[in-house]
Amino acid sequence: MIKKVLKQAVEAIEKEILAVRETPSTDVLFNGELEKISGEFIYTFETQNKGLRFAEEIKAKIDDKEYTVHPVEFKEKKVRLEFPKNVGNKIGEVFLEWENDYVLKKMEEHLLKLQEKADDIPQLKALLQPDKYFKERSESPQVKTDEWRNEAQTEAIEKSLKNNILYVWGPPGTGKTATLGYIIANHLRQNKRVLFVSNTNRAVDVGLLSAMDALYEVAPDFDLQKTTRFGEAALDDPRLEDILFEHQVKTKLDSRKSDAVSLSNLLANYESLQEKVDDMMRNGEEIPQKLEMETQMAGNKVDEYGGPRELEEKVEKLMSVNERSELKKKQLVATTLAKVCTSELFYHLSYDAVVVDEGSMAGIPYMLLMAAKSKNHLVVAGDPMQLPPIAITNHPKSREFLEHDIFTYVSKSESTEDLFNWHDFNPEFTCFFDVQYRMKDDLAGVISSVFYEGRLKSGKPADGRQLESGNAASVALIDTAKYNPALEQETGERGFKPINEVHHRLIEESVKRLTKNHAPDDIGIIVPFRNSVYKVRSHLWKKGFADIEVGTIHTFQGREKPVIIFDTVMSGEWQSGGKRHYSVRPFDEDKNGLSVPRLLNVAFSRSKELLVIIADMEHIGKVYGSKFLGRLLGSVKEISL
Repeated sequence: MIKKVLKQAVEAIEKEILAVRETPSTDVLFNGELEKISGEFIYTFETQNKGLRFAEEIKAKIDDKEYTVHPVEFKEKKVRLEFPKNVGNKIGEVFLEWENDYVLKKMEEHLLKLQEKADDIPQLKALLQPDKYFKERSESPQVKTDEWRNEAQTEAIEKSLKNNILYVWGPPGTGKTATLGYIIANHLRQNKRVLFVSNTNRAVDVGLLSAMDALYEVAPDFDLQKTTRFGEAALDDPRLEDILFEHQVKTKLDSRKSDAVSLSNLLANYESLQEKVDDMMRNGEEIPQKLEMETQMAGNKVDEYGGPRELEEKVEKLMSVNERSELKKKQLVATTLAKVCTSELFYHLSYDAVVVDEGSMAGIPYMLLMAAKSKNHLVVAGDPMQLPPIAITNHPKSREFLEHDIFTYVSKSESTEDLFNWHDFNPEFTCFFDVQYRMKDDLAGVISSVFYEGRLKSGKPADGRQLESGNAASVALIDTAKYNPALEQETGERGFKPINEVHHRLIEESVKRLTKNHAPDDIGIIVPFRNSVYKVRSHLWKKGFADIEVGTIHTFQGREKPVIIFDTVMSGEWQSGGKRHYSVRPFDEDKNGLSVPRLLNVAFSRSKELLVIIADMEHIGKVYGSKFLGRLLGSVKEISL
């Protein structure tokens, strides 16, 4: 079975690479400045587009002239691009286009190598067929936690130490990330080497900080310099600065430079003295006793290091750091899935335990490669009722394979009922976190009933927040039908790019009210379409609300804010003198299957205090009345303000 799955993975990645090449990534950069480097034409631009770091070759267009440029470095929100010629001291605007297939190609390379040795990696079998290849240690591990872990969380920590494979199902707000911190800390306490990975830099940072918090409780004497954050941190947290791998390497190099300078001076002094002696001997001059003694003493010191050549080699070694060796020494490495695949420093490295957060968003190919990195323990944590992996290939089998998350793939589930049956029949290697601490009771009740078969209960958060709703509902449904909204399409654009001006105005009015009692950073706006992000953001900027974060459902996966505004965007569209109502892929299970409840679950579960939903209920009733979105909004309407 393993070789069959690996073959599927390679074929699917090949199709995805072709699709990526057909739809290259683009960006526009401004105000590039030429660096004063002789013979090279390198321009520095400010950008937050991290995809540029993986571009091997970029097509750059300035006015009507095209150039082939190459990225030199991406650091501190700046990219350095090398142009083939001098195009002036400053570049006002440049349009970039590149094939963003670097990670995919590296993944394919690893999968092909994995095919050759698949039978020798038992953790691959455990990942794909846990019912057959699940193993656990006979002795019960000694677990240390804090006083806030509940029964399901403590059970997960214990199983992670005993099992070769563990699937942790953690719905939103159930303390999954904090518990993963204790899982990691307990493995480190047993002197195991741990690799912690997730999809995004932000998720890695949050998980690593949770592990550091847990270490303070579990093993306060643990040396954090045995920990490293490999890659670029997304969170601006001082606790991460000292453990950034790049910082650790630089610190070590700086500490060795003084030794290198000292030895270099010793060698230079000896060579200078020896040269004087040689010159005097060639000229038949008598060598002063003092010079002879100084030369001899310097020579003795050089001989202690094996002679001039060996001393020179030692100086060269001190002036550099073997990064692979340094990474191998770390007991805990935290990084993204992509970094493990793209950095050669991870080649041939394996770990006692591999912990994957947001595993339900990671494609099967990623999970196969992470399983191969695990020697004894593999922990896959996520929520199969939230966002699945995404793919852009139109090849049906490849797309289906790549958009399958590991939970539904292994359990062969097509519904929530199937997933719960899988969990119920396999308690040895699965855990379900059944207590949530984020949402108030009213919204939590709807989420539990609609998405989790009523199994999700509410508990009191460790920080003392009160979740009880009392007389204040935590959901406000704004029915826009009375304002007669109509959908428009952005002219001159390909693809589905809807605009709903009425909804824009209602978002603006909602933000005005909310910012009277909430800071802008406490408010997040979620829309289902990427184009809508730009339109809503632009509208708010013009109205003086530039600090409000606007993003897609995928943007907010794994995050939370006190207040969330969810705009469904859709209304009827005027066509041929009448209003046409139609469904769209994100909301229609006939077009998007199980992904519909998963998307809506994320959108509805990001708020800690208040969820504002903007929807044209007349449109919803006509198109989605008996479908999931219609039923969900119907339930929400009953508890709305």
